[in-house]
Amino acid sequence: MGLGGATGSVGASGQWPQWSKPRGAKRRNRLADVTVSVALPWLVFFLILSLFLFAYHDMRLLVWVLVGLCVCLAGLFMTLGFYGRHPVFVAIGLMCLLSVSLATAVGSWLHSHYLVRYWELEKGSVYKDVDPLTEPELTTDAGIITFVANAFVDDSRTLGFVADGGIFCVAPVAVPPYYSDKVNYWAVGTNCCQSRSGFDCGSSRELGTLSGVPELAGPRYSEAVAEAAAVYGLTSSQGAQLLSFADNPQQVITEMWDDTLTVALLAILADLVICCLAGVGMARLLQPQSRDSEKTRLRK
Repeated sequence: MGLGGATGSVGASGQWPQWSKPRGAKRRNRLADVTVSVALPWLVFFLILSLFLFAYHDMRLLVWVLVGLCVCLAGLFMTLGFYGRHPVFVAIGLMCLLSVSLATAVGSWLHSHYLVRYWELEKGSVYKDVDPLTEPELTTDAGIITFVANAFVDDSRTLGFVADGGIFCVAPVAVPPYYSDKVNYWAVGTNCCQSRSGFDCGSSRELGTLSGVPELAGPRYSEAVAEAAAVYGLTSSQGAQLLSFADNPQQVITEMWDDTLTVALLAILADLVICCLAGVGMARLLQPQSRDSEKTRLRK
């Protein structure tokens, strides 16, 4: 009649038998498995993406070594899961491998579309009181260029090149009273001019000193410069620089970094959602298995 005769009672050692662990302990184990399956892949994604943001520009080899180590970590989990018949480890390994792939893809895209340009300007030199007649070879490493006070954008020699559904605008940067036929610096912009006049890109028409950041010489701008040279009888010097003018060029550079961080943050949040959904799915798959195993043990 005592408690010692009850099935599944505590033994003489004061511990539960292996086949009849409390349900609370099982739930805690499942919760721990799900938590690790969500947190670890997300942390891997966060780490790799952060490396691309802050270290890839200067330490590419180190970044790729760490990416490789994360891949090895994912492979280790999958190997242990397969040989130990532990589905949670397999799921964690697969999620880590997916996070590594996604983080590498997003980081590489951010680097090519934002960070290459950002670091060129951020680490570039700042040139002040530049004469438009100055040879562009002297300012090839520029991050910000500020022209002399009387420099202006020659709107009368504007060229709007229509291509790809937009207008690529170019106009020479000049200084009175000399209107040289040789152009060393071009003001550029998109959809901010007419075909032969009306150049109104950035701060080019505002009173005050012209300041801008070097722009990438894409194929459309190159075609626009060539057409402007042909139309107005100009000579674009070798290595002529293209500039986008702004009231605060440093703010333009800062906005590039802000845009990069915004995309990275959205990617991190999206990966967290994916990991959470995968964790919920894994919890639902593990729950029927635990019930079946419990029924089998009770039958025995």
